Amino acid sequence: MNSLISRRRFFQWSILSLGAVGAAQAEAPFTESHVPDPGWPALTPDVYPERCQMTGVAVAADGSILVLNHGDNPVDPMRTFKRELIKKPAVLVIDPKTGKLVRSWGKNLFMRPHQINVDGEGHVWVTDSGLKRVFKFDVQGNKLLEIGGQDSGLALPTDVVVLSDGTIIVGDGAPNKRGVKFDASGKNQGDWGLRGAGKNQVHTPHSLAVDEEDLVYVADKENHWVQVLNAEGAVEATWRNVGGPLAVRYQHGLVYVLSNLSANRGIVRIFNKQGEPQGAFHTRQPRKSGKTEDYEWPHGLAVSEGGDAVYVGFILTARRVQRYRRVAPAK
Repeated sequence: MNSLISRRRFFQWSILSLGAVGAAQAEAPFTESHVPDPGWPALTPDVYPERCQMTGVAVAADGSILVLNHGDNPVDPMRTFKRELIKKPAVLVIDPKTGKLVRSWGKNLFMRPHQINVDGEGHVWVTDSGLKRVFKFDVQGNKLLEIGGQDSGLALPTDVVVLSDGTIIVGDGAPNKRGVKFDASGKNQGDWGLRGAGKNQVHTPHSLAVDEEDLVYVADKENHWVQVLNAEGAVEATWRNVGGPLAVRYQHGLVYVLSNLSANRGIVRIFNKQGEPQGAFHTRQPRKSGKTEDYEWPHGLAVSEGGDAVYVGFILTARRVQRYRRVAPAK
């Protein structure tokens, strides 16, 4: 077996973990709102030979693309991950025009980083499910805050957003299955939202996004929905037509949701704030159905200013970021 994870083993795990969502789902034909950009290198092996698992993507305040990766500590779902720090830089800074690596940071800092996000002030946030910690950095990668340890109560932090008053909301997956609220200094303020699989409950908050009204969008992978919660954690709406959502991002009145149709084919759906569909595109275009290796298991999602470009990070064989350019305007 080569250095990449066995595709068969990964696919077996994906079917077990996603249940019905793991099998191919029928989608009504639609016009693809975005298509792959062939002119963007998308982290080909020549710019980063290790071909790391690209678990998270974000757009920095200056427009550069931040890519979170597992480095030399890849996740194999059928084995225990290495409980040691990633030696290589875990955050790659990519030129949005050329797709080439500009610089990198985050050596010997993360163990199993999950998502990367940028708040309204341009600070960079990273959740690490292996270390059970949340980190805040400036744009240069200097650590400003670390939330974790026994007092934090975090078991499996997945993603993080910051509200307009500085309140920090962290998605905390199994076994806690909840959201957790922290003040701006990182002090635990208690649970946020209700845990569980019933109505108005959080089961697996895999990703979070926030809008200018402090409404938080929670991609709940196991409940197969996106829930919209207010700053106090009360549910405002539940969107059920999203499959098993892996990532959610907000950009200028639109909510982008990444889900898997199968282990080698994902879909990004675009909604307005009322949950009404505005567009969608497949991470692997239907006309390229014969080639799957470059589009297996999408996980990270980022949207450029205005939504003209969408970036998806893949974690199986491709281990890269693909840029998609808009060809059809949102409704």
